[in-house]
Amino acid sequence: MAVPASALSYVRPTTTVFELEALEGLPCGCVAAAYRARPWDVAVVSLEAKGPHCILAGHSSGQVLRLGDPSEFDDEDEADE
Repeated sequence: MAVPASALSYVRPTTTVFELEALEGLPCGCVAAAYRARPWDVAVVSLEAKGPHCILAGHSSGQVLRLGDPSEFDDEDEADE
């Protein structure tokens, strides 16, 4: 089925809300990702993938692990080094 050209005029480009900053493998095999939500300048850490052998019941894909001010996360990174 063809889409009329006039229907395409309603499609608006979207801006990226979340900007990926880092990926980290966890000891259980899961993968966590750190994002920055640009419009609000909020840092988000979420569980992106559950490891195939992870036994932690609290881990599920898409679960938000932490929200906060991006500068709080930067301070932790500097302390780890």
